[in-house]
Amino acid sequence: MKENMYYGAGSHIFQRAEELRNRMTSAEAILWKHLHINEWKLKFRRQHPIWQYIADFYCHKVKLVIELDGSIHDVDEVRNNDIVREKHLHDFGITVLRFSNTEIFKNISLVLEKISQTIEQLTSPPLGDGGMAKLTVIKIGGNIIDDEQKLASFLKDFAAIEGKKILVHGGGKLATRLAETMGVQQKMVDGRRITDAETLKIVTMVYAGYINKNVVAALQANGCNAIGLSGADGDAITAHKRKHASIDYGFVGDVDAVNASLISVLLEQNLAVVLAPITHDKNGLLLNTNADTIAQEIAKGLSETYDVSLIYSFEKSGVLLDANDDDTVINEINPAYYNELKNEGKIFAGMLPKLDNAFAAINSGVTKVIIGKAEQLPLLLQAKAGTTIIA
Repeated sequence: MKENMYYGAGSHIFQRAEELRNRMTSAEAILWKHLHINEWKLKFRRQHPIWQYIADFYCHKVKLVIELDGSIHDVDEVRNNDIVREKHLHDFGITVLRFSNTEIFKNISLVLEKISQTIEQLTSPPLGDGGMAKLTVIKIGGNIIDDEQKLASFLKDFAAIEGKKILVHGGGKLATRLAETMGVQQKMVDGRRITDAETLKIVTMVYAGYINKNVVAALQANGCNAIGLSGADGDAITAHKRKHASIDYGFVGDVDAVNASLISVLLEQNLAVVLAPITHDKNGLLLNTNADTIAQEIAKGLSETYDVSLIYSFEKSGVLLDANDDDTVINEINPAYYNELKNEGKIFAGMLPKLDNAFAAINSGVTKVIIGKAEQLPLLLQAKAGTTIIA
């Protein structure tokens, strides 16, 4: 999981980090209170393995290490080791800030000001442009997959998107039709497919095979070099079999980890990545996994490295006050408004999981999340259509 954050750290380093994590010093506790939930909206980790070292605090998004030093660091041998350590971290492109425990105890405001200045420098685009590369993650709805003309138009628009991009697709109705032809009864609970052993075979063939490769071929025809993957390919997405108190979903998976380093390598080769909603559990078991959730997890996992926009594109114009009237689209939704709409029963049930995924993404480092109509993809990319999710 996100191997690029650890720079090849060995298992013994992870074990040692876990031990340190369980006995936080007083100075660490004070600083962690400010870093854990912070004004910069960045994710910091405590006692984070990096190569053969363990950083007191690390933010991978801006590649910043913060070290807290006790009096032992005044000893010449330890000070020299710190210099060597910093050089190695700089070689990885990591910035290091060091503070003494005394600074934390006596002047935490000055410490936070220095951290803030450093983060501002690290996040300011060089020479007025650049910064983190932009990544667009788009989930395409099943109803668009089912419509040959709409899908062809959508893929033409997707191929025209500049920069790095990922397309996550569902399966549409083809799997259901094929199951009926084969005499495999289909069961749905709250819009989610119960996946028995025979259904798993069908959805794997349809999602990871026929649909995935046809999408890839269509993108190639539009001049977009693409590669199609399931979660099992390259260990892209691992999951576990869903456990529920009263419903047996069968071979349905809930995501555990995204292999961000693998996907980043493909993106850096200027390949558009097309992901089918089939994952695996590392024990040889394939799992049928909700495509909306996969899109959210992919966007979150890559937000450490890229400036990520997540778009849920389907047959509706956005989140609607009236599910049957496309003119009732809600332009923006924040958490408070979302809870109000839910409590008043103004959001139809099928939209709730999509919105839950959208808020999970925007609260975990994804820059922008928009829900809207596939035919309006160019406008969605500019946030000029659909529903924008506000943190």
